[in-house]
Amino acid sequence: MVKELTVENLGLIRRASVEFGPGFNAITGESGAGKSLLLNAIGFVLGGRVSNPAGPFEDVVRVRTSFQVEPGHPLWRMLEGYGIEPDEWLILQRELGRDGRSVYRVQGQIVPAQAVRRVALQLVEITAQHQSLKVADPDILLSWLDRIGNLEQLAQQVAQAFREWRHAEDALATIQRTAGNSEEWDRLRALVDEISGAQIQPNEDESLNEELGRLRQGQRLVEGYQTIDRYLNQDDTGVIPGIAHVVRTLDGLMRMDPRLETPAQMLDQVTALLGEVQWSLSEWYQHLNLDPAHLEQIEHRADLLARIKRKYGPQLSDVLELWNASAKRLAEVDNISWELNKWTKIVEVRSQEYRQLAQQLSLQRKTWAKSVATEVEQLLSQMEMLGAVVKFVILPASPRATGVDMVECQFAANPGQEPRPLAKVASGGELSRVALAMAVVEGRSSTATLVLDELDTGLGGISAQRVGQLLSRLGHTRQVLAVSHQPTVAARAKTHIKVFKVVKDSVAESCAASLDMAGRPGEVARMLSGNPDSVALEHARQLLAQEVERA
Repeated sequence: MVKELTVENLGLIRRASVEFGPGFNAITGESGAGKSLLLNAIGFVLGGRVSNPAGPFEDVVRVRTSFQVEPGHPLWRMLEGYGIEPDEWLILQRELGRDGRSVYRVQGQIVPAQAVRRVALQLVEITAQHQSLKVADPDILLSWLDRIGNLEQLAQQVAQAFREWRHAEDALATIQRTAGNSEEWDRLRALVDEISGAQIQPNEDESLNEELGRLRQGQRLVEGYQTIDRYLNQDDTGVIPGIAHVVRTLDGLMRMDPRLETPAQMLDQVTALLGEVQWSLSEWYQHLNLDPAHLEQIEHRADLLARIKRKYGPQLSDVLELWNASAKRLAEVDNISWELNKWTKIVEVRSQEYRQLAQQLSLQRKTWAKSVATEVEQLLSQMEMLGAVVKFVILPASPRATGVDMVECQFAANPGQEPRPLAKVASGGELSRVALAMAVVEGRSSTATLVLDELDTGLGGISAQRVGQLLSRLGHTRQVLAVSHQPTVAARAKTHIKVFKVVKDSVAESCAASLDMAGRPGEVARMLSGNPDSVALEHARQLLAQEVERA
């Protein structure tokens, strides 16, 4: 709730300070006195634009306002990042120099303009010509429509689904950055596969070279074996037959001379050793594989190892070391690939869940938009806007936390006119009446202060009374600040602010003052007849008395 507003050097206001009360607050005064300027000051301090704001009195425009805000209000969480703690009162101030530089303060502390504008949406709904914080903001309209249609629970589900979808996309993006270049992992996988397929053993190239050297000398090996075998076993002239003949001869001599026993024993040992030599050579020869196909196989294997060493070596040990390191890294990549596949599927599921909920919400919004527009049109007809057309058009939007919709309020003041965006075609009074109708439809769903300008311009009779009734009823649940030209409307207010113009030192100034019950009849009488004579005063007292009785 706006409690106090202090304005310095804004337009014709040298300095004005007013206090507002709960419920319906009426602002009245002569034409040109500065009524709208007072309301513009609220928009100004909240980050709005004001044409030619600087007055002739100083070089700086300064507006300060205080709001009564519950310590548990969500806006305090928005201000925590600026080191501002919750309090019962929220004090905002804006200063604007002639150089165009603005300074915003919250609780006396300088903050960015964006921080104040975010807070403003929680505190005030301003509807006036060329200045609106509600009807021109698609996001606020969307929240308003969700409240009207009791769609907030579904909207929260959509927002949660959107956050989960975005979280999954962020996780996937992180993994993708970790995975790096897919071409690098493909090259690494090809390296590991090629070396693994070769089934290389340590020092295998050395053993292959030795075997190749032996196989390529195969004929000479065979000939050498045959020569040795011939020398060992050839009849009569072979070493083994010759030794056998010597043994037999020595055996005969040893019978004649026992002293030859030692040489005989030595010959036995030579005979046994020659037998072992013969067996070992025969075994070697039998296992000597000189098959040409085997030689071709060994040569092919040696060529394979040579190619792998040229590609990944130079030594076979280097190849095996590279394979071990690459296989270890590839195992990590395979785990990343698993995570990549997992989060890709999660993103798809989260996206589908979000889109299903968003589509459901969109369909319900479209249904409610038609129904709410009808209610607003009915209320406008009671305020002498017969035939006015209001449409809440649901337009497609890119996926976001609020769904896949944006809302545009379209308006036509007269039958046969093509509805266009409300903020672009409506006058200040039309904007205010639409905003009032929307606030009445909304009922108790909002606690923000409603600021209305030129609300009852051109109204009279029953229509003005109806507007007064609506404002009074709305004031039971929220604070309303409205510029009024109708006595039957102003009489309904709980708090009455009068704006008037004075001339000091040949300079015109706008001033503002709160009227008590003694001062209100005179202002209401002026609004009734332009001349607060006795008849008008009596009528004014009757109007005010009726409002006291209704209260």
